[in-house]
Amino acid sequence: MICTVTLNASIDKAYQLSEPLRRGAVQRVARVINRAGGKGLNCARAVRTLGEDVIATGFVGGHNGRMLTELLAEDGIPEAFVRVAGETRCCVNALDPDGCSTELLEPGEPVALADVHALREAVGRLVRGASVVTLNGSLPEGAPTGTYRDLGTDARAAGARVLLDSSGAALLAGLEARPALVKPNAEELAQALGREVATMAEVVEAARELQARGVADVVVSLGSEGAVMASEEGTFRGIAPQIEAVNPVGSGDTMVGAFAVALVRGLSAPERLAFAMACAGANCLSPATGSFDLAVAHRLMDQVTVELVA
Repeated sequence: MICTVTLNASIDKAYQLSEPLRRGAVQRVARVINRAGGKGLNCARAVRTLGEDVIATGFVGGHNGRMLTELLAEDGIPEAFVRVAGETRCCVNALDPDGCSTELLEPGEPVALADVHALREAVGRLVRGASVVTLNGSLPEGAPTGTYRDLGTDARAAGARVLLDSSGAALLAGLEARPALVKPNAEELAQALGREVATMAEVVEAARELQARGVADVVVSLGSEGAVMASEEGTFRGIAPQIEAVNPVGSGDTMVGAFAVALVRGLSAPERLAFAMACAGANCLSPATGSFDLAVAHRLMDQVTVELVA
């Protein structure tokens, strides 16, 4: 089983517009797609789509929290969320007809330290039956900077592999738990190392440096330029096929979910990278945030190129 942890969950609303977004204008939405959102829940949906057992946890609260758990149930994803006093946030993704995406992200409501302790206890129970735990997204106000470090350390002590997808101080603290994978983009990688990371050569060097700190796999997502993966088996660059993206939001989260599945299935490093990139590409071709068609992912898998670069 794979356990996903989402501390800053949301109701994700994809607004499909019939004409381009115009500042200061009244516009009608052609179609609304509501999803249980947040990076970990997009990740959980990917795991479910790929046919592996998953359970989701984190924080939810209020009317939106109840709606979120109902949406999760519709997706067939069991949950063990900690209920908190604050209202779960909403995030809006306005999609122009040409695929241009404009995101409006609400801040998460603060949580109490008692809520964080309750979550740590919940994750401690869940990891006893999990082989992989994913720690996804930002920390809500009130959660200590070291929350991912503590959750990751607990999970590793229980024998689970930890995948960490965060940024800033939360990512730096989480590295102390020696996760099996981290997935920064180039900007987040530069922040983690405190220096500029601009060229492909610099991305490769930075990924290898972070990997040498005790992370088994460092995967740097580069958008249309693919991804770089520094692993114990070598450093690889994945080149994705050219596609016309419909909704790219959630593709990085889908990549993390696919990596979790690839670890469970014992795939090699280049196989893990190609598999995860194909699923992320399929997510870009779906109008619903954090969702993809498995048949599309299988088709893209044959078009992903993985090269050994170091």
